[in-house]
Amino acid sequence: MTSPLTAESPARRRFLQAAALTSGGLWLGVRAGSGHAEVLAPGDLAEVARRARFSVFLAITADGVVHITGPQSEMGQGTHDGLAKILAEELEADWAQVVIHLPSADDAFRHPSTGRHRTAGSDSISSYGDVMRRAGASAREMLIAAAATRWEVPAGECVAAASSVIHTPTARRLGFGVLADAAALQTVPTEPRFKDPATYRLVGHTTPRKDAIGKVTGTAVFGIDVQLPGMLYAVLCRSPSVAGRVISFSRDAALAMPGVLDAYPISDGIAVVARTTWHAMQAARALEGHPQTLFDDRDSLGVESDGMRTRLREALAQDDRAQVARAAAGRTHDRSAHDAALRAATRRFEWTYEVPFLAHATMEPLNATARVTAEGAQVWAPTQHPDGTRDVIAQASGLPRDRCSLQVTFLGGGFGRKWETDFVRQAVEVARGRPGTPIKLTWTREQDFRHDRFRPAHMARSRVGLDAQGRILGLHTRISGISMWRYQRRAPVPGLGDPFMTSGLIGDRYAIPAPFADFVETMEPVPVGTWRSVAQSMNGFFSESTLDDIAAVSGRDPLALRLELAAGDPRAVAVLTEAAHRIGWKLDVPPHATRGGRPPSHPSGGTVGRGIALTVGFGSWCAQAVELRAVGRALHIERIVAVVDCGRVIDPGSVEAQVSGGILFGLSAAIDGGIDFADGKAKASNFDGAPLLRFSGAPPIEVHLIDSTAASGGVGEISTPGIAPALTAAIFAASGERPRRLPLVTGGYSFA
Repeated sequence: MTSPLTAESPARRRFLQAAALTSGGLWLGVRAGSGHAEVLAPGDLAEVARRARFSVFLAITADGVVHITGPQSEMGQGTHDGLAKILAEELEADWAQVVIHLPSADDAFRHPSTGRHRTAGSDSISSYGDVMRRAGASAREMLIAAAATRWEVPAGECVAAASSVIHTPTARRLGFGVLADAAALQTVPTEPRFKDPATYRLVGHTTPRKDAIGKVTGTAVFGIDVQLPGMLYAVLCRSPSVAGRVISFSRDAALAMPGVLDAYPISDGIAVVARTTWHAMQAARALEGHPQTLFDDRDSLGVESDGMRTRLREALAQDDRAQVARAAAGRTHDRSAHDAALRAATRRFEWTYEVPFLAHATMEPLNATARVTAEGAQVWAPTQHPDGTRDVIAQASGLPRDRCSLQVTFLGGGFGRKWETDFVRQAVEVARGRPGTPIKLTWTREQDFRHDRFRPAHMARSRVGLDAQGRILGLHTRISGISMWRYQRRAPVPGLGDPFMTSGLIGDRYAIPAPFADFVETMEPVPVGTWRSVAQSMNGFFSESTLDDIAAVSGRDPLALRLELAAGDPRAVAVLTEAAHRIGWKLDVPPHATRGGRPPSHPSGGTVGRGIALTVGFGSWCAQAVELRAVGRALHIERIVAVVDCGRVIDPGSVEAQVSGGILFGLSAAIDGGIDFADGKAKASNFDGAPLLRFSGAPPIEVHLIDSTAASGGVGEISTPGIAPALTAAIFAASGERPRRLPLVTGGYSFA
């Protein structure tokens, strides 16, 4: 495999070709000294192409500015800085002189192992960390070699520090900018020496984010901010139902509306093109209600919340349709062993749990800007999926892929929704209708809710068999719901349930005897997709709630049960133990009113309860503990503690922010999240119908990080799954009543 760092490599040529493709548009980056993201003019792009380029990830200009292009999409998670810090650490760059650029959809950015270029699964650091580390270390050695050649001294007498190379015996110093041209022509080291982590000065330390000033001042360029000369604006007129389509409309009626320049059909509706987004939105809304606009909504028949819930429950009993879940961590799910274990049980229990459909509700609605000519197609979009999006641009434009370019902008939230490519395909289809004209397509907030790729609603049934001493002999959990795998047109795995849906259905970090999990698919026309933490967002609630129910019926402390079952995983034990210590959990004090002890009273009235949950995934371990006060069904969350082991921490402040954000995201969904359907439509069409947790309702959150030298794991999703089961366990501890259906408002609970 040709090294992507070689000056003459295909990777280098592909980067320059990508730069040429965007020469008519925008280069989104950070200007040296500004500290924030802004738009570089087309003239600046020529300068970018002239830089001494060490790799697709790194270039150093004559003024000593270190330009790092991060391969991953930045949607608030901090990858923008995190990967750049890894490279800059090994390079020995002065962080103040580092400028970070957002990526284009260049195949040079594909991960060498997976062959993919996308941001998902919380794997940015784990996937690209070593790539960036090697790029920085290689460039450092190339700079040292160039300096040694100029001074005619052995390279071993030279070191790099603060964007300079220093000849140790004479203290001579040359800046990276002076050396860059010659260094970029050096032979790329095949095995560069890496720094001793004990000498790190960037990695492991919190630094102000490079994109912070631009996001605070409004100068950072998100997809919705893109501006191009002569640009027009488009909004779609669509059926409000989940699977409807427009079958007729009056173009004359559309053209008669203020500001409208054109209206024509595309695959998902009618494109209304206008002078401003506001004109386009108003016209599209009016067109939707026009008597000559007709929709075919037959495919949405039966999309009613009550009916779908009934079908979910019925599916749990359909043994003949159940598909075996993929076993996790190499464990075998042996149905015959499980059945034998349940037959031997002296006590058997069964519980059913339920989670609703959820919207992504990103702050930035879906949007993309496209320009299509006979020569090529250009797109600017906030996407998590650059390589797949570029494929879609080619398909929608009818042009060869190598004549299609994509510049990734900042994302105003992603959560899995901007992994999908439907909004980019629509923008390209709209732009094809007016060749040569850049057109920005923006979804309305109502469309963002009604045409989301919803996190599917699921039910789970857990059956457990215990012996006379309350020990687990076997556990079977079955889940029912719409398959995300099938909806994304992935080929089914013969004999296995959807891996997107079944992962973690029985926690693989627990030594549970004779486990068995399976999945019964329900067929509904509701569009579904991945949501922050994917299967764990549902299965974390199911699996951890099941453990709490087992603890209650067997007379065990929930923490003690977890520590016993997780004894073979020291990292799981460590986070559980630390979270329990931080929340004040005492194993010798019964936490549940139903175990004969009384829950402690709170000075302000009501009773106190605590709950704990474990999440393992994305290369990280996270334990969460919740303490709340209950007065009947009126609840007040006193505090939340999260303990995280994510391996080597790149930036502690960024990790703490992501863990806190993931908790609030999951908490909001657990309390009052959920999308209901009636007459084939999502009932919620804006935030008033799907409320999010407000600042005033956010409880105190403590995040504690385990010091570790293990490989870095992901943190963007690890804290989302555990908050719901920890919260419901705390409710049970305080009241003796366990909620098994989310959101909690459906059970009459309220939160102060």
